[in-house]
Amino acid sequence: MAAAAAFLILVGGYSNYISSLRFTPSTSTLTYLTQTASPSATWLTQHPSNSSIIYAAKEVWNQPGAITTMVLNPSTGSLKTVATINTGTANGGTVYVEPINNGTALAAADFTPGTAMIVPLGNDRTSFSGTGQVLKFVGSGPLPNQASAHAHQTLQYNDEILVADLGSDLVRRLTKSGNSWSQAASISFPPGHGPRHMVVTNNTLYTIHQNYNSVTQNTLPAISSGQASQLVANVTTVPPGTTSTSNMQAAELLYAESPCGGSASPLLYASNRGDPSSQGDAITVFEITPQLKAVAHIRTGMQQVRGMSFVGPTKQYIVAGGTNGGGVKVYERTCQGYLTQKAALNSGQITQTTGFTWVPSS
Repeated sequence: MAAAAAFLILVGGYSNYISSLRFTPSTSTLTYLTQTASPSATWLTQHPSNSSIIYAAKEVWNQPGAITTMVLNPSTGSLKTVATINTGTANGGTVYVEPINNGTALAAADFTPGTAMIVPLGNDRTSFSGTGQVLKFVGSGPLPNQASAHAHQTLQYNDEILVADLGSDLVRRLTKSGNSWSQAASISFPPGHGPRHMVVTNNTLYTIHQNYNSVTQNTLPAISSGQASQLVANVTTVPPGTTSTSNMQAAELLYAESPCGGSASPLLYASNRGDPSSQGDAITVFEITPQLKAVAHIRTGMQQVRGMSFVGPTKQYIVAGGTNGGGVKVYERTCQGYLTQKAALNSGQITQTTGFTWVPSS
C-alpha cells in the first residue's frame, strides 16, 4: 500500500462544529480546511469498510443523548448529516460510539444515566434499523463523581461488548442471547479508580482510570471458564516531577505495535489532563512486555489532553488536542524518543477539542 500524500483529520469537541484539517507529512504541515455545524460531537469514528461514513457521539447535557451519522466529502472535508437517533435517556451525554459486528451495528455509552445502547444499522450503514436496545446499569463508588453508574466506553471483544463504568469501578461484560444483550460478568477495580477507556490484546485487558491516574493490566478469561479476572499490574500515568495531582484526570488509551519492529515491546499511549506543569499535559508511553511499565512522558504544551487518535494505516502518527488550549498537534511515532512532534495548528478556529478520526486526503 502506497503511503498517503496527506491525511484528512476530523476534529470534534464541545464547540458547535466538526473541523476538518489536512495533515501533510512531507511538509510537516497541519492546515485548516472547513467546519461543519455539529454541536458537541465529542467522539468521532468511521465505518470499518467505508471511511466516508462518520459516526458522532453527541455529548449534549440536559438533553437526550444522541448518535449522528454523516457522509464525508474527502475532497473538501465537509460533512452531510444523514440520520440521528436518541440513545434512550432524557439527560444523556453520549460520550462514545463505535461500530460493532463488522459495521452492521453501533454501540454507544451514555455517561450521566449510566447506560449503553446497541442499535443495528440499515444496509446503507448511515440509517438506523429500529430503535435499538438500551441497558441501564446500577452502581456507585466512593468519590463525588461516582454517585451512580457512569458508562464511558464500549468495546467489542470477540462476541462480547465491554463497558467501562467509571461510576461503579467496573468493566461490565455483555453477551447476546437471541436479539438481546445482557450483563454476563464484570471485572472490578479498587474503589475510586474510575475506569474510563480500555484496550484488549492477547486476552489481556488494559484500562485507564480517570480518578486514580493509572493504567491497569488484567487477565481476561473466557466467561464460560468461570475464572475471575486477575489484576496483574497497576502503574501510574503521572509524570515524575508533577507537583500536584489534585486536578489531574487520565483520559485516553491507545495501543500499537512498536515502530522499532522486531522483538520490541508493543506500546500503550495514555493522555493526562490537568497537570499544573507550565509545559502542559503529558502523553505517557508504556511498554507492556516483559511487564507493564512507563518508559516516557512527552510534554505536549497543551491543556486538558482528553482526546487523541492514531493517524495512518500503520498507526504511524498520533493526533492530540488540548480541550482548554494549546491547539492540535500531530506526533510521529519514532523508535528513538517514542514521539516526535510533526505538525501543529493553534489558530483559534478550533477550540474545545475532544475527539478525532482520519481518512486519506484526496
